[in-house]
Amino acid sequence: MKYKDIVDAAKAYTDRYDEELGDHMAAFTRVVEAKINNALRTGDQSCRARIYLRRGEEYYTLPCDWGGARDVELIPDGQQHGKTLVYLAPEQMNALPRENNSGNRGHHYYTIIAGQIQVAPDTDNQILEIVYYQRLPELIKDTDTNWLTEKNPDAYIFGLCTEISAFAKDDASFATYSDRFMSSLMDITMEDQISRWSGPALRAQVEGMVV
Repeated sequence: MKYKDIVDAAKAYTDRYDEELGDHMAAFTRVVEAKINNALRTGDQSCRARIYLRRGEEYYTLPCDWGGARDVELIPDGQQHGKTLVYLAPEQMNALPRENNSGNRGHHYYTIIAGQIQVAPDTDNQILEIVYYQRLPELIKDTDTNWLTEKNPDAYIFGLCTEISAFAKDDASFATYSDRFMSSLMDITMEDQISRWSGPALRAQVEGMVV
């Protein structure tokens, strides 16, 4: 669905077509998108980015649509595969020895701080490949769409209905649409779990034999 169709549906559900509501719809949409970004971590949000590392630098700017890390891998330049980095809290990164990076060559670590990713020890001729959760592309123009409007427009619609009801101070409608909004997010999460783990049952392998 296009953004205009979603707004029209929310107005129809709440039976609100007044001009005052229209003046606030963009702000309501930003609130709904913020709630969705905080609630969802699904495969549909996964995005890949590559950062070329340089000797003497530890801090690199994260993508502007960053919504959280899913996997961080260090890949030597010219190769296809590398090794997964170990996450440390910022205070743990500060405790790592920095002089000549001694004692850390077997492992690389990362942390997230102030919109940047810190990698230690520093290195060059390697690529940091990040699989991360992408924040929703914002709906601004009437014709705008994103993956959620195409796949689960109900999340947007009932999210807007919730904000419209709060704006109108209609407690009964707010409770109803809030429940439907949360239910739509739970359905998305459940569908994602099913799609990720569907297939043959997991089997254990012991000494070359599959059990």
